[in-house]
Amino acid sequence: MIVQETRIRTTSGHQTVSRHVLQGARNEAIRVLCGSDWCLADWMKEARREGIRYGLRHIAFNPAEPMNDEALASFAARLCDELQANRERMTLVVHQKDGSTHGHLLLPEWQDDHVLSSRFSWQRLEKCARLEEIRLGHQLVPGRHDRAIVKALRQEGKTAEAKRVEAVLQGPPADTANLQVSTPPSPDTPSAPSNSEPASRPLPRAAYSSQSRRMAERQGLDLVEAKKTIASLWAQSDNQLHRFRALLKTRGWVMRAGDRQDTRKDAHIIETSDGVLIGSFTRLTKTRMKDFRQLLMDEAIRPKCGDIRTAVEPLLERAALATAAMERHGEQSGLLLPPCEQLRRDPEAFARAAARVRPSHSSPKKPRIVSLDRIDALPPNFAHYIRQWKCEARACRTVLNAKPPMEYGPRRSVDEQGAALLAQIEDTRKQLWQIGKQLQETRRERDALRERVFVLSKKKRLSHLDEEIERLTKTLAEILRYLLETVFWLLGLRATPPEPLCLPVPMEREEANAQLRRENSELLQQIVRRDTCREWLVTLCREADRRRQEEITAWKARHVVQCDRARRDLDLLKAIWMPPAKLPPETQAEIMKCKLTGNLEKAKYVTRIALRRLDEAEAERLANEMKSEKAAPVAELKGPSPVRVSPAFEP
Repeated sequence: MIVQETRIRTTSGHQTVSRHVLQGARNEAIRVLCGSDWCLADWMKEARREGIRYGLRHIAFNPAEPMNDEALASFAARLCDELQANRERMTLVVHQKDGSTHGHLLLPEWQDDHVLSSRFSWQRLEKCARLEEIRLGHQLVPGRHDRAIVKALRQEGKTAEAKRVEAVLQGPPADTANLQVSTPPSPDTPSAPSNSEPASRPLPRAAYSSQSRRMAERQGLDLVEAKKTIASLWAQSDNQLHRFRALLKTRGWVMRAGDRQDTRKDAHIIETSDGVLIGSFTRLTKTRMKDFRQLLMDEAIRPKCGDIRTAVEPLLERAALATAAMERHGEQSGLLLPPCEQLRRDPEAFARAAARVRPSHSSPKKPRIVSLDRIDALPPNFAHYIRQWKCEARACRTVLNAKPPMEYGPRRSVDEQGAALLAQIEDTRKQLWQIGKQLQETRRERDALRERVFVLSKKKRLSHLDEEIERLTKTLAEILRYLLETVFWLLGLRATPPEPLCLPVPMEREEANAQLRRENSELLQQIVRRDTCREWLVTLCREADRRRQEEITAWKARHVVQCDRARRDLDLLKAIWMPPAKLPPETQAEIMKCKLTGNLEKAKYVTRIALRRLDEAEAERLANEMKSEKAAPVAELKGPSPVRVSPAFEP
């Protein structure tokens, strides 16, 4: 199922989308399940009144397999739930075109008390489409955001659905039930997949937007048919631009360089003779920009029609070389060859002389040097070996280069963090200070009335002030709670985000707020004052930084063993890639044999055993040297005793 979303500006009005959805002339049938043109007009007026940039949200969904109106309506309701929209405020229209049906859902951007959610809306809509396909047992249509959908489904606990979508990313197995669909998609969604494409094809990419398609329709051009025609012409041209340009001229179309060469260099567009834009060449033909630049270079160096100089020059050079070779051969062999002028006049004699000069044996074939970056040009076994070696080396380097998640991103000083937190909670502090000021004024007014003579008419006023004091006290405690929980959550000292402000405070929170006021009366004074609030925030930032350092240290301690193992594996892979000179020749020959046969595991085993034997031999040699060094002083002590000199000869 293909789902597309369009946001309609308030300045554009609702008339265009209303004519397309409710009065489309190219549709075989139009069924309005709910809503009307009046609803669209009212929703657009509400958006203008609220000062919103966008007034309507248009969502078109096209199933790959047939669906009835009830199934389309239920899917539209699930889209409303995903975007946090009211189900009762929607316009749902079903179009029937070429025997298949697709739906159009129109929602107001202003939902009475909030704006319609638009965060990652394309990914969320594709997720709803994948879930609907799984629920109905339809084919899973590949999308551009399938990886993000798999991650979101796993976070929501939908593991089975995530595995189904992940299988589409990896390509279907032999016994998959995700077969090709015979029902063609509607042309309302130009990026719908083709049935002739394999399931493991690249990610789909739209050749044009819905707005471009509507503009072309108003100018009398069918972009869907034009795209099919251009694809067939490109297939007929055998990927040669000069043939493709000639085929375009037969249709009255031209291909030229785009007008935005400053931002899109070498981009070419295809348009009609009247100047109606059809689309970009690379998008319409599914050609990479790198390959298209190479095609442009090949077209530039291609000789023009009628220019035979490029074909004649090599022939003249070859004739001169052949003549010189014949003369040199005649001088060396002593043969009497006719003069060169006679050979030029007699083609048959020239051919016979060239046959005598041509060497009978072929020159030895020179080895071809291929870069290891071009793995596809290598022998299959050696290419498999190189891919496996690079994959394991990349995994080892990933482990060694890994850092704790807390170390990523720029880190600010404690003072800068405190200033930033103070700026974030400044509005809440002002609100807290205003409520406290109102509370003090109300208390003073109540005390002033109590000091006066109690009159019957004043009792009602006193009770009203008591209620107002109680209400303001609850509000003060609620703001204080929200402020503290916000600061703790921003610093990471709290696992869950704070609950939003609930004003007026419900009665069940009265005891909790009273206890919070009693326990945090001193803290309230610190928060109200700017200088003490900054010091309090700096203290909390230091505590958060200390916890962060503890988590980083714990993470590094947990990954010591893993890093050591990855370092050993990487050293072993380096030894396999370029064996050390100290390895025996038979070991190096065995490693080379493993490379040519594509057996990396055996190469690792052979290298590991050889290095272990070398280490044991080195350790044994060092032990023998240490024993000999220890034995040398003992031998000197056990040698012949020194000759004692007579006292007469002593100096």
